[in-house]
Parts: sequence; structure tokens; C-alpha cells
Amino acid sequence: MKKKILIRLLFILSLVFIFRYTMLPEPSLGIGMSKGEINLIPFKGLGDPLSTGFMVNVGGNIALFIPFGFILPIMYPKLRSTLTVTLIGLSLSIMIECIQLTMPNRWTDINDVILNTFGTYIGFRLFRKQGDGSHASEA
Repeated sequence: MKKKILIRLLFILSLVFIFRYTMLPEPSLGIGMSKGEINLIPFKGLGDPLSTGFMVNVGGNIALFIPFGFILPIMYPKLRSTLTVTLIGLSLSIMIECIQLTMPNRWTDINDVILNTFGTYIGFRLFRKQGDGSHASEA
């Protein structure tokens, strides 16, 4: 019983972190501080790979979704395929970007969708590697 509560708590915390950093401004990271725009061209505007901004954007978007991809199949044991979990991460990311369309200080960016989805995928692969998912289907 305690394990189920812990898993639910971790799942909720992963969603809270995702929504916190995708919906609210974060001055220390420079997120949501300027007028938002739309980018529909993959990998455009990522900047210099050696810059802090690049690391915050790319690393942050990936890292934000790794816990989600890891905890989702624990929370919902029927979700044990790479494709299913990755598509759920993709769907959540698209939903967030659509909401950001309505927010004046948020960017709607295809790069975020790509990076968030990749983070979900990494989280799921880590789940599979740690043992609980070793018997999961790969479809």
C-alpha cells in the first residue's frame, strides 16, 4: 500500500514539475520573461550548443519528461510498450504547446515537443533497464 502511494505521489510530482516549468515564468532560467512566439521549424533557434541557454533549453526539456516516462508504466502497468509511452509523452507535450499558444509570454516550439518526447522515451528506456519492464513488449 505504501509503495502505491509513493508511486502516485511521484507521478503527481512529475506532472507538477512539468506544468510548473511549462506554464509559469521562471526568471532564474529566463523562462517566460519575454514576448512569446511560435517556432514550427525543427531545431531552429536552439542556439550555440556550448551556451548556457542551449543547455537549459535542451537539457531542461529532456530532463523534465524523464521522470514522467519512467513512472508512467509503473503507475499504469498495462502501458509497457515503447511506442505507447512515447506517444503519451508526445500527446502531453503537444497539449502543453497548444495551451502556451494562448499565453503571451510563452513560446510554442516544435523543439519542445521533440525534446519532451525524447525525454519521455529516455525515461521509459530507463524503466525497462531497471528490471520491472524487462518483460514488456517493444511494439
